Amino acid sequence: MNLSKSTWACLLLLLVSLFRAGQLHWLSIAELSSQSTQLDKTLAVPESVSSRQSRYRFQDEENDQTMLDDKNSDIFYFVQISDLHISKFKNQGHTNHFIQFMNSFLPMIKPELVVVTGDLTDAKDSDRIKTQQYPEEWEMYKAIVEQGSGGIPWYDTRGNHDAFNLESWQSEHNLYRAYGKSAELLEAGEGVYSWQVEKPFGKYQFVAMDASPKKGPSRPINFFGYLTSTAMDHLASAIMTPTQYNHTFVFSHYPTTTMVFGLGDILQSYNPWTDSLELELADMKDHGVFRIIAIDNDMISFVDQELPLADIDIGIPTLSKEGQVQWPEKLTVKPTILITNPKDSRYVLGRKEPFYRTRTSTHLRFLVFSKSDPSQLQVHITVDGHNHPFPAEFVGTSNMPLWVSSWEPNDFNDMNSHTIHIEVTDKSTMLIGEASVEFRVDGFRLAIGGGVGEWLIGSHVATLVSLILQILISLLFLYIILERT
Repeated sequence: MNLSKSTWACLLLLLVSLFRAGQLHWLSIAELSSQSTQLDKTLAVPESVSSRQSRYRFQDEENDQTMLDDKNSDIFYFVQISDLHISKFKNQGHTNHFIQFMNSFLPMIKPELVVVTGDLTDAKDSDRIKTQQYPEEWEMYKAIVEQGSGGIPWYDTRGNHDAFNLESWQSEHNLYRAYGKSAELLEAGEGVYSWQVEKPFGKYQFVAMDASPKKGPSRPINFFGYLTSTAMDHLASAIMTPTQYNHTFVFSHYPTTTMVFGLGDILQSYNPWTDSLELELADMKDHGVFRIIAIDNDMISFVDQELPLADIDIGIPTLSKEGQVQWPEKLTVKPTILITNPKDSRYVLGRKEPFYRTRTSTHLRFLVFSKSDPSQLQVHITVDGHNHPFPAEFVGTSNMPLWVSSWEPNDFNDMNSHTIHIEVTDKSTMLIGEASVEFRVDGFRLAIGGGVGEWLIGSHVATLVSLILQILISLLFLYIILERT
Protein backbone atom coordinates (compact mmCIF):
# COMPACT_ATOMS: atom_id res chain seq x y z
CA MET A 1 0.00 0.00 0.00
CA ASN A 2 1.45 3.34 -1.09
CA LEU A 3 0.67 6.12 1.34
CA SER A 4 1.17 9.77 0.62
CA LYS A 5 3.62 11.89 2.55
CA SER A 6 0.77 13.70 4.29
CA THR A 7 -0.69 10.35 5.42
CA TRP A 8 2.66 9.23 6.80
CA ALA A 9 2.95 12.58 8.55
CA CYS A 10 -0.51 12.09 10.12
CA LEU A 11 0.39 8.59 11.29
CA LEU A 12 3.65 9.83 12.79
CA LEU A 13 1.80 12.65 14.51
CA LEU A 14 -0.71 10.12 15.89
CA LEU A 15 2.08 7.94 17.34
CA VAL A 16 3.79 10.95 18.91
CA SER A 17 0.44 12.10 20.37
CA LEU A 18 -0.23 8.68 21.88
CA PHE A 19 3.25 8.55 23.37
CA ARG A 20 2.86 12.04 24.82
CA ALA A 21 -0.60 11.20 26.23
CA GLY A 22 0.81 8.16 27.98
CA GLN A 23 3.74 10.18 29.32
CA LEU A 24 1.45 12.90 30.67
CA HIS A 25 -0.79 10.30 32.29
CA TRP A 26 2.18 8.65 33.99
CA LEU A 27 3.40 12.02 35.24
CA SER A 28 -0.06 12.86 36.55
CA ILE A 29 -0.20 9.75 38.75
CA ALA A 30 3.48 9.54 39.69
CA GLU A 31 3.02 11.82 42.69
CA LEU A 32 0.01 9.83 43.84
CA SER A 33 2.00 6.60 43.51
CA SER A 34 4.83 7.98 45.63
CA GLN A 35 2.28 9.23 48.19
CA SER A 36 0.75 5.74 48.24
CA THR A 37 4.14 4.24 49.02
CA GLN A 38 4.75 6.85 51.71
CA LEU A 39 1.26 6.21 53.07
CA ASP A 40 2.01 2.51 53.36
CA LYS A 41 5.19 3.30 55.29
CA THR A 42 3.42 5.81 57.50
CA LEU A 43 0.61 3.46 58.48
CA ALA A 44 2.78 0.38 58.76
CA VAL A 45 5.42 1.42 61.26
CA PRO A 46 4.66 2.06 64.93
CA GLU A 47 6.87 4.58 66.72
CA SER A 48 8.22 1.89 69.02
CA VAL A 49 9.83 -0.10 66.19
CA SER A 50 13.51 0.65 65.74
CA SER A 51 15.07 1.28 62.33
CA ARG A 52 16.92 -2.02 62.54
CA GLN A 53 13.67 -3.98 62.68
CA SER A 54 11.24 -4.58 59.83
CA ARG A 55 9.55 -1.46 58.55
CA TYR A 56 6.18 -3.22 58.76
CA ARG A 57 3.85 -3.05 61.72
CA PHE A 58 3.56 -5.96 64.15
CA GLN A 59 6.59 -7.79 62.73
CA ASP A 60 8.53 -7.79 66.02
CA GLU A 61 7.32 -11.30 66.70
CA GLU A 62 10.13 -12.34 69.04
CA ASN A 63 9.28 -9.65 71.61
CA ASP A 64 5.50 -9.83 71.25
CA GLN A 65 4.00 -11.03 74.54
CA THR A 66 0.36 -10.70 73.45
CA MET A 67 -1.53 -13.98 73.59
CA LEU A 68 -4.80 -14.97 71.96
CA ASP A 69 -6.02 -16.90 74.97
CA ASP A 70 -9.20 -17.23 77.04
CA LYS A 71 -9.12 -13.66 78.38
CA ASN A 72 -11.89 -11.25 77.49
CA SER A 73 -9.53 -8.43 76.58
CA ASP A 74 -8.11 -6.37 73.71
CA ILE A 75 -11.21 -6.74 71.56
CA PHE A 76 -13.98 -4.50 70.27
CA TYR A 77 -16.38 -4.47 67.34
CA PHE A 78 -18.59 -2.15 65.29
CA VAL A 79 -21.34 -2.39 62.66
CA GLN A 80 -21.60 -1.14 59.08
CA ILE A 81 -24.82 -0.88 57.08
CA SER A 82 -25.47 0.62 53.64
CA ASP A 83 -28.13 1.44 51.06
CA LEU A 84 -31.16 1.81 53.33
CA HIS A 85 -33.30 3.43 50.61
CA ILE A 86 -36.00 4.65 52.98
CA SER A 87 -39.06 5.33 50.84
CA LYS A 88 -42.41 7.06 51.43
CA PHE A 89 -44.19 4.77 48.98
CA LYS A 90 -45.96 1.57 50.05
CA ASN A 91 -44.87 -0.43 47.00
CA GLN A 92 -41.25 -0.04 48.04
CA GLY A 93 -41.06 -1.82 51.40
CA HIS A 94 -37.42 -1.05 52.18
CA THR A 95 -37.92 0.97 55.33
CA ASN A 96 -39.12 -2.00 57.40
CA HIS A 97 -35.80 -3.75 56.83
CA PHE A 98 -33.97 -0.87 58.46
CA ILE A 99 -36.56 -0.57 61.24
CA GLN A 100 -36.27 -4.26 62.11
CA PHE A 101 -32.50 -4.05 62.10
CA MET A 102 -32.74 -1.23 64.62
CA ASN A 103 -35.51 -2.93 66.57
CA SER A 104 -34.39 -6.55 66.71
CA PHE A 105 -30.65 -6.70 65.96
CA LEU A 106 -28.88 -3.54 67.10
CA PRO A 107 -29.92 -3.93 70.78
CA MET A 108 -28.70 -7.53 70.63
CA ILE A 109 -25.33 -6.68 69.03
CA LYS A 110 -24.49 -3.58 71.12
CA PRO A 111 -21.62 -2.40 68.88
CA GLU A 112 -19.03 0.24 69.68
CA LEU A 113 -20.41 2.38 66.84
CA VAL A 114 -22.44 2.22 63.62
CA VAL A 115 -21.34 3.49 60.19
CA VAL A 116 -23.90 4.01 57.39
CA THR A 117 -22.34 4.31 53.95
CA GLY A 118 -24.90 6.13 51.88
CA ASP A 119 -28.22 5.94 50.07
CA LEU A 120 -30.04 6.72 53.28
CA THR A 121 -33.20 7.54 51.33
CA ASP A 122 -34.61 6.28 48.03
CA ALA A 123 -35.55 9.67 46.50
CA LYS A 124 -37.63 8.06 43.73
CA ASP A 125 -41.32 8.38 42.90
CA SER A 126 -43.89 5.56 43.17
CA ASP A 127 -43.06 4.41 39.62
CA ARG A 128 -39.32 4.32 40.48
CA ILE A 129 -38.52 6.57 37.52
CA LYS A 130 -38.46 10.24 38.50
CA THR A 131 -36.28 11.44 41.35
CA GLN A 132 -36.51 14.12 44.02
CA GLN A 133 -35.66 14.61 47.69
CA TYR A 134 -38.68 13.91 49.94
CA PRO A 135 -38.71 15.47 53.43
CA GLU A 136 -40.88 12.59 54.71
CA GLU A 137 -38.13 10.06 53.94
CA TRP A 138 -35.50 12.14 55.70
CA GLU A 139 -37.76 12.72 58.71
CA MET A 140 -38.26 8.96 58.97
CA TYR A 141 -34.51 8.31 58.81
CA LYS A 142 -33.75 10.86 61.50
CA ALA A 143 -36.54 9.58 63.79
CA ILE A 144 -35.46 5.94 63.47
CA VAL A 145 -31.84 6.80 64.29
CA GLU A 146 -32.64 9.09 67.20
CA GLN A 147 -35.22 6.77 68.77
CA GLY A 148 -33.61 3.41 67.95
CA SER A 149 -29.85 3.83 68.28
CA GLY A 150 -29.90 3.65 72.07
CA GLY A 151 -27.07 6.14 72.41
CA ILE A 152 -24.68 4.12 70.23
CA PRO A 153 -22.38 6.54 68.31
CA TRP A 154 -23.76 6.93 64.77
CA TYR A 155 -21.86 8.09 61.68
CA ASP A 156 -23.26 8.45 58.17
CA THR A 157 -22.43 9.83 54.74
CA ARG A 158 -24.29 10.39 51.48
CA GLY A 159 -24.81 8.09 48.52
CA ASN A 160 -25.84 8.97 44.97
CA HIS A 161 -29.56 8.76 45.84
CA ASP A 162 -29.05 11.30 48.62
CA ALA A 163 -27.64 13.70 46.00
CA PHE A 164 -30.35 13.34 43.34
CA ASN A 165 -31.58 16.67 41.93
CA LEU A 166 -29.23 18.89 43.94
CA GLU A 167 -27.71 22.06 42.57
CA SER A 168 -25.05 22.15 45.28
CA TRP A 169 -24.31 21.24 48.88
CA GLN A 170 -25.90 24.56 49.92
CA SER A 171 -29.13 23.79 48.06
CA GLU A 172 -32.33 23.91 50.10
CA HIS A 173 -33.09 20.48 48.66
CA ASN A 174 -29.96 18.97 50.21
CA LEU A 175 -31.92 17.37 53.04
CA TYR A 176 -28.93 15.39 54.27
CA ARG A 177 -27.58 18.71 55.45
CA ALA A 178 -30.63 19.08 57.73
CA TYR A 179 -31.27 15.46 58.71
CA GLY A 180 -27.98 13.57 58.36
CA LYS A 181 -26.39 12.58 61.64
CA SER A 182 -22.88 13.55 60.50
CA ALA A 183 -23.81 16.45 58.21
CA GLU A 184 -21.95 19.04 60.27
CA LEU A 185 -18.80 16.90 60.36
CA LEU A 186 -18.96 16.30 56.63
CA GLU A 187 -19.53 19.97 55.86
CA ALA A 188 -16.71 21.09 58.15
CA GLY A 189 -14.36 18.59 56.48
CA GLU A 190 -15.53 19.62 52.99
CA GLY A 191 -16.45 16.07 52.06
CA VAL A 192 -14.21 14.09 54.46
CA TYR A 193 -14.33 13.61 58.22
CA SER A 194 -12.65 11.29 60.68
CA TRP A 195 -12.92 10.14 64.26
CA GLN A 196 -10.87 7.98 66.57
CA VAL A 197 -11.47 5.20 69.06
CA GLU A 198 -8.88 4.93 71.81
CA LYS A 199 -8.54 1.76 73.86
CA PRO A 200 -6.00 0.74 76.50
CA PHE A 201 -4.54 -1.57 73.85
CA GLY A 202 -4.37 0.85 70.92
CA LYS A 203 -5.70 3.71 68.80
CA TYR A 204 -7.99 3.19 65.82
CA GLN A 205 -8.99 5.68 63.16
CA PHE A 206 -12.15 5.86 61.05
CA VAL A 207 -12.46 8.03 57.95
CA ALA A 208 -15.67 8.71 55.98
CA MET A 209 -15.78 10.47 52.62
CA ASP A 210 -18.58 11.81 50.41
CA ALA A 211 -17.86 11.08 46.75
CA SER A 212 -21.34 12.06 45.56
CA PRO A 213 -21.57 14.44 42.57
CA LYS A 214 -21.41 18.01 43.81
CA LYS A 215 -24.14 18.96 41.34
CA GLY A 216 -26.46 15.97 41.66
CA PRO A 217 -28.25 15.13 38.42
CA SER A 218 -31.29 12.86 38.18
CA ARG A 219 -30.90 9.15 37.66
CA PRO A 220 -29.42 7.34 35.86
CA ILE A 221 -26.59 9.82 35.34
CA ASN A 222 -24.90 10.07 38.75
CA PHE A 223 -23.61 6.53 39.15
CA PHE A 224 -20.02 7.77 39.21
CA GLY A 225 -18.51 9.36 42.30
CA TYR A 226 -15.52 11.64 42.65
CA LEU A 227 -13.65 13.73 45.18
CA THR A 228 -12.72 17.35 44.62
CA SER A 229 -9.09 18.38 44.99
CA THR A 230 -9.96 19.95 48.35
CA ALA A 231 -11.58 16.74 49.55
CA MET A 232 -8.55 14.77 48.34
CA ASP A 233 -6.31 17.03 50.39
CA HIS A 234 -8.50 16.46 53.46
CA LEU A 235 -8.46 12.71 52.85
CA ALA A 236 -4.67 12.66 52.55
CA SER A 237 -4.35 14.72 55.73
CA ALA A 238 -6.69 12.39 57.60
CA ILE A 239 -4.90 9.21 56.55
CA MET A 240 -1.30 10.40 56.40
CA THR A 241 -1.37 11.73 59.94
CA PRO A 242 1.79 11.62 62.08
CA THR A 243 -0.29 9.91 64.78
CA GLN A 244 0.25 6.16 64.67
CA TYR A 245 -2.94 4.10 64.61
CA ASN A 246 -3.18 0.35 64.99
CA HIS A 247 -5.64 0.30 62.09
CA THR A 248 -7.39 2.80 59.83
CA PHE A 249 -10.82 2.11 58.31
CA VAL A 250 -12.01 4.19 55.33
CA PHE A 251 -15.69 4.31 54.31
CA SER A 252 -17.36 5.53 51.12
CA HIS A 253 -20.57 4.80 49.24
CA TYR A 254 -18.74 4.42 45.93
CA PRO A 255 -16.14 1.75 45.21
CA THR A 256 -12.79 3.31 44.42
CA THR A 257 -13.30 2.33 40.80
CA THR A 258 -16.29 4.77 40.90
CA MET A 259 -18.36 2.06 39.19
CA VAL A 260 -21.59 0.86 40.79
CA PHE A 261 -23.41 -1.00 38.04
CA GLY A 262 -24.90 -3.69 40.30
CA LEU A 263 -22.92 -6.66 39.03
CA GLY A 264 -24.71 -9.04 41.36
CA ASP A 265 -21.59 -10.22 43.18
CA ILE A 266 -20.25 -8.42 46.23
CA LEU A 267 -17.04 -6.78 45.12
CA GLN A 268 -13.98 -7.64 47.20
CA SER A 269 -10.32 -7.12 46.38
CA TYR A 270 -6.88 -7.11 47.94
CA ASN A 271 -4.18 -4.56 47.03
CA PRO A 272 -0.73 -6.15 47.48
CA TRP A 273 1.08 -2.81 47.15
CA THR A 274 -0.59 -1.19 50.15
CA ASP A 275 -1.59 -4.44 51.89
CA SER A 276 -5.19 -3.27 52.11
CA LEU A 277 -8.65 -4.67 51.43
CA GLU A 278 -11.61 -3.09 49.67
CA LEU A 279 -14.80 -4.88 50.69
CA GLU A 280 -18.18 -3.88 49.32
CA LEU A 281 -21.21 -4.43 51.55
CA ALA A 282 -24.55 -5.72 50.23
CA ASP A 283 -27.57 -3.46 50.67
CA MET A 284 -30.07 -3.23 53.49
CA LYS A 285 -32.77 -2.35 50.95
CA ASP A 286 -33.27 -5.65 49.11
CA HIS A 287 -31.00 -8.13 50.86
CA GLY A 288 -31.26 -6.94 54.48
CA VAL A 289 -27.52 -7.33 55.04
CA PHE A 290 -25.43 -5.78 57.81
CA ARG A 291 -21.76 -6.29 58.67
CA ILE A 292 -20.11 -6.79 62.05
CA ILE A 293 -16.36 -6.02 62.13
CA ALA A 294 -14.28 -7.15 65.10
CA ILE A 295 -10.73 -6.19 66.04
CA ASP A 296 -9.40 -8.93 68.30
CA ASN A 297 -5.83 -8.29 69.45
CA ASP A 298 -5.42 -6.31 66.21
CA MET A 299 -6.64 -9.14 63.99
CA ILE A 300 -9.57 -7.90 61.87
CA SER A 301 -12.49 -10.21 61.14
CA PHE A 302 -16.00 -9.62 59.87
CA VAL A 303 -19.27 -11.38 59.15
CA ASP A 304 -22.10 -10.31 56.86
CA GLN A 305 -25.48 -11.29 58.28
CA GLU A 306 -28.87 -11.24 56.56
CA LEU A 307 -32.13 -10.24 58.20
CA PRO A 308 -34.90 -12.89 58.11
CA LEU A 309 -36.68 -11.08 55.28
CA ALA A 310 -39.53 -13.58 55.11
CA ASP A 311 -40.53 -12.58 58.65
CA ILE A 312 -40.60 -8.83 57.93
CA ASP A 313 -43.85 -7.17 56.84
CA ILE A 314 -43.88 -5.45 53.47
CA GLY A 315 -45.09 -1.88 53.49
CA ILE A 316 -44.15 1.46 54.88
CA PRO A 317 -44.44 2.48 58.52
CA THR A 318 -45.46 5.97 59.50
CA LEU A 319 -44.56 8.42 62.22
CA SER A 320 -47.14 9.45 64.79
CA LYS A 321 -48.27 13.06 65.06
CA GLU A 322 -45.63 13.45 67.76
CA GLY A 323 -42.96 12.12 65.40
CA GLN A 324 -42.65 8.75 67.12
CA VAL A 325 -41.69 5.64 65.15
CA GLN A 326 -44.34 2.93 65.14
CA TRP A 327 -42.05 0.07 66.11
CA PRO A 328 -43.20 -3.43 65.03
CA GLU A 329 -43.00 -6.52 67.20
CA LYS A 330 -39.45 -7.72 67.69
CA LEU A 331 -38.33 -10.68 65.61
CA THR A 332 -37.18 -14.00 66.98
CA VAL A 333 -33.71 -14.36 65.51
CA LYS A 334 -31.04 -17.04 65.36
CA PRO A 335 -27.58 -16.52 66.91
CA THR A 336 -25.03 -14.62 64.84
CA ILE A 337 -21.43 -15.90 65.01
CA LEU A 338 -18.21 -14.06 64.23
CA ILE A 339 -15.01 -16.14 64.39
CA THR A 340 -12.01 -13.97 65.29
CA ASN A 341 -9.29 -16.60 65.82
CA PRO A 342 -8.33 -18.13 63.51
CA LYS A 343 -9.49 -15.51 61.02
CA ASP A 344 -10.55 -16.14 57.45
CA SER A 345 -7.29 -16.44 55.50
CA ARG A 346 -8.76 -14.71 52.44
CA TYR A 347 -8.53 -11.44 54.35
CA VAL A 348 -5.16 -11.71 56.08
CA LEU A 349 -3.15 -8.47 55.98
CA GLY A 350 0.36 -9.80 56.39
CA ARG A 351 2.08 -6.44 56.90
CA LYS A 352 -0.62 -4.74 58.95
CA GLU A 353 -1.78 -7.49 61.28
CA PRO A 354 0.09 -9.60 63.82
CA PHE A 355 -1.01 -12.76 61.99
CA TYR A 356 1.62 -14.81 63.81
CA ARG A 357 -0.44 -14.52 67.00
CA THR A 358 -2.65 -17.30 65.65
CA ARG A 359 0.39 -19.60 65.66
CA THR A 360 1.03 -18.90 69.33
CA SER A 361 -2.61 -18.78 70.42
CA THR A 362 -4.05 -21.15 73.01
CA HIS A 363 -7.75 -20.78 72.21
CA LEU A 364 -10.23 -20.47 69.41
CA ARG A 365 -12.10 -17.20 69.87
CA PHE A 366 -15.53 -16.23 68.55
CA LEU A 367 -18.37 -13.84 69.31
CA VAL A 368 -21.95 -15.09 69.59
CA PHE A 369 -24.71 -12.49 69.39
CA SER A 370 -27.98 -13.75 70.79
CA LYS A 371 -30.99 -12.48 72.73
CA SER A 372 -30.79 -15.53 74.98
CA ASP A 373 -28.59 -15.98 78.00
CA PRO A 374 -25.32 -17.83 77.25
CA SER A 375 -26.56 -20.70 79.41
CA GLN A 376 -29.25 -21.30 76.77
CA LEU A 377 -26.72 -21.64 73.96
CA GLN A 378 -25.26 -24.96 72.84
CA VAL A 379 -22.03 -24.75 70.81
CA HIS A 380 -20.74 -27.42 68.45
CA ILE A 381 -17.34 -27.01 66.75
CA THR A 382 -15.84 -29.05 63.95
CA VAL A 383 -12.48 -28.67 62.22
CA ASP A 384 -12.12 -30.24 58.78
CA GLY A 385 -15.34 -32.12 59.46
CA HIS A 386 -14.12 -33.68 62.71
CA ASN A 387 -15.51 -32.86 66.13
CA HIS A 388 -13.31 -30.45 68.05
CA PRO A 389 -12.30 -32.29 71.24
CA PHE A 390 -12.47 -29.31 73.63
CA PRO A 391 -15.68 -27.67 74.88
CA ALA A 392 -16.64 -24.06 74.22
CA GLU A 393 -16.79 -21.71 77.19
CA PHE A 394 -18.41 -18.30 77.56
CA VAL A 395 -15.86 -15.86 79.02
CA GLY A 396 -17.50 -12.60 77.97
CA THR A 397 -19.99 -10.13 79.37
CA SER A 398 -23.37 -8.77 78.32
CA ASN A 399 -21.51 -6.20 76.20
CA MET A 400 -18.81 -8.52 74.86
CA PRO A 401 -20.23 -11.96 73.99
CA LEU A 402 -16.88 -13.76 73.70
CA TRP A 403 -16.60 -17.54 73.63
CA VAL A 404 -13.38 -19.56 73.60
CA SER A 405 -12.27 -23.15 73.20
CA SER A 406 -8.81 -24.64 73.76
CA TRP A 407 -6.86 -25.73 70.70
CA GLU A 408 -3.35 -26.56 69.54
CA PRO A 409 -2.55 -24.49 66.42
CA ASN A 410 0.62 -26.48 65.67
CA ASP A 411 -1.65 -29.40 64.76
CA PHE A 412 -2.72 -27.36 61.72
CA ASN A 413 0.58 -25.69 60.84
CA ASP A 414 1.17 -28.01 57.87
CA MET A 415 1.13 -25.46 55.01
CA ASN A 416 -2.41 -26.50 54.14
CA SER A 417 -5.82 -24.85 54.44
CA HIS A 418 -8.31 -25.99 57.04
CA THR A 419 -11.95 -25.24 57.76
CA ILE A 420 -13.49 -24.49 61.13
CA HIS A 421 -17.28 -24.66 61.42
CA ILE A 422 -19.26 -23.50 64.44
CA GLU A 423 -22.94 -24.14 65.13
CA VAL A 424 -24.76 -22.43 67.99
CA THR A 425 -28.22 -23.68 68.95
CA ASP A 426 -30.49 -21.44 70.98
CA LYS A 427 -32.28 -23.98 73.16
CA SER A 428 -35.07 -21.52 74.00
CA THR A 429 -36.07 -21.11 70.33
CA MET A 430 -34.28 -24.10 68.73
CA LEU A 431 -32.91 -21.73 66.08
CA ILE A 432 -29.38 -22.49 64.85
CA GLY A 433 -26.71 -20.02 63.80
CA GLU A 434 -23.70 -21.17 61.76
CA ALA A 435 -20.33 -19.77 60.70
CA SER A 436 -17.34 -21.18 58.85
CA VAL A 437 -13.89 -19.89 57.94
CA GLU A 438 -11.08 -21.35 55.90
CA PHE A 439 -7.80 -20.68 57.66
CA ARG A 440 -4.09 -21.31 57.58
CA VAL A 441 -1.81 -21.11 60.59
CA ASP A 442 1.24 -20.00 58.58
CA GLY A 443 -0.34 -16.62 57.70
CA PHE A 444 -0.55 -17.35 53.97
CA ARG A 445 -3.30 -15.29 52.38
CA LEU A 446 -5.78 -17.30 50.32
CA ALA A 447 -7.24 -15.87 47.12
CA ILE A 448 -10.55 -14.12 47.58
CA GLY A 449 -11.87 -15.79 44.43
CA GLY A 450 -14.18 -12.95 43.44
CA GLY A 451 -13.93 -13.49 39.70
CA VAL A 452 -14.77 -10.58 37.39
CA GLY A 453 -16.09 -8.52 40.29
CA GLU A 454 -12.76 -8.73 42.10
CA TRP A 455 -10.89 -7.75 38.93
CA LEU A 456 -13.13 -4.74 38.40
CA ILE A 457 -12.84 -3.37 41.91
CA GLY A 458 -9.11 -4.04 41.93
CA SER A 459 -8.54 -2.21 38.66
CA HIS A 460 -8.07 1.49 37.99
CA VAL A 461 -11.16 1.77 35.82
CA ALA A 462 -10.63 5.44 34.98
CA THR A 463 -7.26 4.53 33.48
CA LEU A 464 -8.71 1.57 31.59
CA VAL A 465 -11.54 3.66 30.16
CA SER A 466 -9.05 6.36 29.16
CA LEU A 467 -6.84 3.85 27.37
CA ILE A 468 -9.79 2.21 25.62
CA LEU A 469 -11.05 5.57 24.40
CA GLN A 470 -7.59 6.50 23.16
CA ILE A 471 -7.33 3.22 21.24
CA LEU A 472 -10.82 3.59 19.74
CA ILE A 473 -10.16 7.18 18.67
CA SER A 474 -6.82 6.15 17.20
CA LEU A 475 -8.40 3.28 15.27
CA LEU A 476 -11.14 5.57 13.98
CA PHE A 477 -8.59 8.17 12.95
CA LEU A 478 -6.48 5.51 11.21
CA TYR A 479 -9.54 4.13 9.43
CA ILE A 480 -10.44 7.58 8.10
CA ILE A 481 -6.91 8.12 6.85
CA LEU A 482 -6.78 4.76 5.10
CA GLU A 483 -10.20 5.27 3.53
CA ARG A 484 -9.04 8.51 2.01
CA THR A 485 -5.84 7.07 0.56
